[in-house]
Amino acid sequence: MAFDRQYAPQRLRRNVTRRETITGQQLEDFGTALPRNAAEGIRRRPVMSGRLSNDNLQSFLNIHTTDTVSMQDADVKFPVKAAVTVAIVLRGRVCGAFDDVPFDLDARDQPVGFIWALSQPVMLHRQLKQGDDVSKVMISAKFDWVASRVNHTDSRHVAIDDFIHAGISVRRWQPSRRAIALADQLLYPPTDDPLFRDLYAESRGLEIFAEALGALGPKAGEASVEPDALDQHQKAQEIRNYVLEHIFDDLTLSGLAEKCGMSIASLQRIFKNAYGTTVKDFIRESRLIAARDAMEKDGLTIGQAAWMAGYSSPANFATAFKRVFGISPSEARGR
Repeated sequence: MAFDRQYAPQRLRRNVTRRETITGQQLEDFGTALPRNAAEGIRRRPVMSGRLSNDNLQSFLNIHTTDTVSMQDADVKFPVKAAVTVAIVLRGRVCGAFDDVPFDLDARDQPVGFIWALSQPVMLHRQLKQGDDVSKVMISAKFDWVASRVNHTDSRHVAIDDFIHAGISVRRWQPSRRAIALADQLLYPPTDDPLFRDLYAESRGLEIFAEALGALGPKAGEASVEPDALDQHQKAQEIRNYVLEHIFDDLTLSGLAEKCGMSIASLQRIFKNAYGTTVKDFIRESRLIAARDAMEKDGLTIGQAAWMAGYSSPANFATAFKRVFGISPSEARGR
C-alpha cells in the first residue's frame, strides 16, 4: 500500500511480524496516507494483522510486500507518483481505482501477476474489507527511468512503449514458476542483515520486474509456466504454514515430511526452492522472531525467551539472536 512515498529521499525499511497488529498510524509510517479527516481513533485502532515491509533501495527500485488480514473496513485515498509497477498476488484479492479507472487483482484461485504503468501522478482509492486475506509483492520503478531505456527503433520495444504511454494501463500476466518462488522469497527473506537483505531483495525484484516487462513484448505468448509450478508453490506454502502454526512443537524433518505427505528430500528441495532457506533455518529464525516479540511486547526475560526459542544456554541464544537481528537480546528487550 505504500504507493505515495515510494520514492521519498530517505530510505525506509519496516518489518511487522505475522503475530503483530497494524494500526492506521503504522500504515502512515509505512507511507500510506489516511484521509485528512480520518479520526484519531482510526489511527490508534488495529486495521490489519500480519507482516508488511517496504524497501526504497539505493538503486531505482521500490519493493513492497504484504502478508496481512484486514481487521476492519477502511477507506484510503492518496496520490501515487508516475511509475511502472509489477505485482504478484499470491493469495487474495485487491480492488480499487487509479483516478476513475478501476482495477481488480484477483488471485483467489491461483497466484497471478499484474503490471501497470502510470505516466502521470494519479489518485489511488482502496477499500479494505474486514477479513481480507492478502499476500502480494510489488516492485516499482520510476516511470522516467523505464521510459528513458525504451528504444523506439527496436521492434522488441514497441509493445512496451505503447503500454507505458497509454495513460493508466493495467495488464494481467502469468508469472513463471521461478517468479512465484522469488515473490515468496521476498515476503520472507532469510536474513535481517541490512547488506545481504538488500542485495537479496534487489536481485529478486529485478528478475521479477524484467520477466513482467518482457511479457509485454512480441514473444510474450511463447512463454509457458511449468505444469507443476502452482502445485510446488502450494506445497511450499503448506510446509511454511504448518511450521508457523506449530512453531513451539517438537518439529523434525521426518515428522514434517510425514505430515505433508512427501519424502524428506522433497520437503527440503521444495522449501529451499521457494524460500531460499532450509526448513531447519526457517524454524530456528521463526522461533527467534517469536522470542523477540515476546521480549518486546510481553516483557519476557532473556532466559525465558531463550527457553521459548529452544536454547538451553542464554549465551548461545544471544549469539544466534544477534546473528539474525544485528542487535543483542538486551537491546531488543530495552526497546
